[in-house]
Amino acid sequence: MAKRGLPPILPRSIRVLILGSLPSDASIAKQQYYGHPQNHFWRVLEACGAVESAAAPYAKRVRDLKARGIAVWDLYAAADREGSGDEKIRDPIPNAIKALWEERGPFPVLLNGRRRNEWRRHFGDLPVEPIELPSTSPRPLHWNTPADRVAAVAEWRSALHAALGTSRPRPRPGNAARS
Repeated sequence: MAKRGLPPILPRSIRVLILGSLPSDASIAKQQYYGHPQNHFWRVLEACGAVESAAAPYAKRVRDLKARGIAVWDLYAAADREGSGDEKIRDPIPNAIKALWEERGPFPVLLNGRRRNEWRRHFGDLPVEPIELPSTSPRPLHWNTPADRVAAVAEWRSALHAALGTSRPRPRPGNAARS
């Protein structure tokens, strides 16, 4: 079944680009990035200080990202996929990331999920080495225990703050454990 992605979240000046693969069915239905309530993306970004509150309305979270120079998009504009699992993506059509880079780059790239091979296949000629991060999908094992969640959030926080060139604020108590 053919699925189409969402338009990018683009701030005026891009300081970092976070790339997923293709939105889940829930996200496509809502027309919101990471719209499935079990996805950890917004809670992770709250723990990193990138959004004020994961519970805020979507429009507010998008404003928070844009204010910090954080762009969000996906590797693929469209693909055939049954359900929402990335492992079921077939015949993907890459997004215009090369054009974005040429128009608005350079900027660091963070991959939401271990997608370096896919990046290299479609965008390997760009002069940037993306940073692979744990997928925020609820399916991977790194969200199963509190210790795993803390480690995954710490990896995200370190990469995001390095990409933004900011110091690492201490997480609010409880944020990493809830993620």
